[in-house]
Amino acid sequence: MAIQIIHLLVLGISLAAPIGPIKVEMIKRGMTGGFWPSWLIGLGGVTGDFLFLLVIYLGAEHLFAHHYVVVLTYMLGSFFLLKLGVNSLVKQEILKREDTVASFSPWYQPFFIGFLIALLNPLNIVFWFGVYGATLEEMKGALPSSLSFVYSLFILVGIMLWNLNVAFTVHFGRHLLTDKFLRIVSIVAGLVLIGYGLRFAFSFLRLIFHLV
Repeated sequence: MAIQIIHLLVLGISLAAPIGPIKVEMIKRGMTGGFWPSWLIGLGGVTGDFLFLLVIYLGAEHLFAHHYVVVLTYMLGSFFLLKLGVNSLVKQEILKREDTVASFSPWYQPFFIGFLIALLNPLNIVFWFGVYGATLEEMKGALPSSLSFVYSLFILVGIMLWNLNVAFTVHFGRHLLTDKFLRIVSIVAGLVLIGYGLRFAFSFLRLIFHLV
């Protein structure tokens, strides 16, 4: 059982480790306001992941397999990421490094941004309905149904551990960086988010042309 838990923790860390939209936004927010804005982005993302896990566990994954739902996800995901990317380039909020900046923003704002990124990220959907779906089938064959759900939560624990690592690293490392470097990070973060948004927009257009 301990080996299974370690496997699920590593699976969660493997999902969280790549630099995707969530991590880019965590880094950008962490450079702006420190630990809490970065952590809340990650916590919102984990909440979205939990919803995917719950949907698959309850056997309702076919709802997300519908072609029109996939098209809608790509459309909303591309719009949301493009908006975040453009805001990063235009406002360059990352230059405001004071801890007091975070206190003027309501706590739920970064939380819901992270939640929406996770919910509208097609790459995230592919993981949960592909990799986790197969993992859940294996666990159900070896464990009682209720226990397999509890074990599945260790994937989320792995994601949260990695998010804590990112939030702490950005928080303690941001004061060592110059304003010029922070400006570059802000621009790169914006370009990465725009890149993901354009990628999803291209997939959306391709799916639309297949529908007509």
